[in-house]
Amino acid sequence: MSWRRNRTERPPRVGAAVLAKAFAGVLTVFIATTAGVAGAGYLQIQPPAVPKGAPPAPPPLDDIPEEKLPDVEPGGPRTLLILGSDRRAKTSTDAKLYGQAEQPHSDTIVLVRLDPKRNRIAVMSLPRDLAVTIPGYTDNTKINQAYDEGGPALTLDTVKLLFSNATGHEMTINSVIDVNFNGFQRAVNYIKGVYVDVDQHYNNPEGTGFAAIDIQPGYQRLVGSDALAYVRYRHTDSDLFRNARQQEFLRQAASQPAVDKLKNLSSAENFLGTMRSYFRFDKKFLSRRNLAGMIKTAVYLAIHHAPVNQISLAAGITEAQDAKTDTRLYLSNETLQKAYDQFMTGEGTVNPKRTTKAKKDKKATKASATAGLENARRLGEDMAVLAAPRLKNLPFYFPEYRTLGSRYANDTPRVYSLRDEQGTLQRAYRIVISTGAPGEYYGVQGMTWKTPPLLDSPDRVRVINGRRLLLFYDGSKLRQVAWKTPRGVYYVTNTLDRKLSNSKMLAIAASLRRLNS
Repeated sequence: MSWRRNRTERPPRVGAAVLAKAFAGVLTVFIATTAGVAGAGYLQIQPPAVPKGAPPAPPPLDDIPEEKLPDVEPGGPRTLLILGSDRRAKTSTDAKLYGQAEQPHSDTIVLVRLDPKRNRIAVMSLPRDLAVTIPGYTDNTKINQAYDEGGPALTLDTVKLLFSNATGHEMTINSVIDVNFNGFQRAVNYIKGVYVDVDQHYNNPEGTGFAAIDIQPGYQRLVGSDALAYVRYRHTDSDLFRNARQQEFLRQAASQPAVDKLKNLSSAENFLGTMRSYFRFDKKFLSRRNLAGMIKTAVYLAIHHAPVNQISLAAGITEAQDAKTDTRLYLSNETLQKAYDQFMTGEGTVNPKRTTKAKKDKKATKASATAGLENARRLGEDMAVLAAPRLKNLPFYFPEYRTLGSRYANDTPRVYSLRDEQGTLQRAYRIVISTGAPGEYYGVQGMTWKTPPLLDSPDRVRVINGRRLLLFYDGSKLRQVAWKTPRGVYYVTNTLDRKLSNSKMLAIAASLRRLNS
């Protein structure tokens, strides 16, 4: 069957639909907080009412047959399909140009698996340009067209068909959630923002034709509009980096200390009630049975501090032969099979905290080998001369080694202040380092705030050159390597796509030094 209508090629959207993964993070925050109220009778929750003054709740996704979303036993693993959509007013530019007033669009799709049996939360995003078979339509069509043509119901069928064709197994999906950007901003503001480790300077001035943004690098709290701009940014990098950035936002949102404020019955009900104005759920989602089952799952995951595993498809994606005119992306069945196994079972994403080797890593070892690194001590000393006097009581540490071919994004690090969750002003600095590849930045962060959410509960501890390093993993790849002193905390953070090897991360962290030390 051919497409129902011919489509004029539209410019890339920077609208709300790209925020699906960020909404997944906000949803995960809500789910993770319910453990605190379960003992107060929260398992008997009724669908919370929309607060007075909030927009009315939209209708449920009644075009999805209930039999396509199997029930889950209370406390059992479940998979959620979270979509992003936007609806343009009749006066919008797109409506005037393309005659599509009120036509919803979706640019990203994310799957979230909550698995108490394996004590993990898995997140996998599908690029909007991924070539797929859409049931009832032509093959090799971009996956985001499924939403344009048939909304959440057709998107659900398309995602399930993608994995069944590749693996021979059904991708069982238990719930579908459709969201918009207003809900994202309100949810982020409701929890007083999200502390995010920003890898580079994101900057699009007003009037450039791209969504305006000016967010400096470094650890900081992002609220509504800035958080929105951060997760939807795509100007100078690719859709794959945006996917990685959104998944990273999800992971950090799920660990925010502000969610403690939701750990009482009235606050949690008010939060979910507010989100009902901006989230569309399948018909069974807000039923007492489903909410009770989800909360039971959340109790286990919260008590056992379940890690969030990001399932990346980037390494297996190939472009069309003429990528300049054909922007479709392709995934092999082998890549999809591997991603399916990682998503459903955790295969290939083992949490190092639960390995026997982790217990041995506390033993002191010599500095990691410097293969693939270059000595950058002189450049670091030049930075120290400029930055150290501005940091007052925070000593300035710089990396003696960096990866071959990399360069500093600026001659001087960013020196700034931020407030912790108690409102105390903390001093900080950020060194941004480019690997030389487009969109790839790693960095060194130092700050007087010793207990940021980012560095809560390390997966391993290693002692190298007498320095006690805290290791934080994303699956089997190091995400951050941190080190605490009496006057501050310092860490090396990997690129968004985790391009630096574990050995390089350890070597760079072990090489941090002060001027004249």
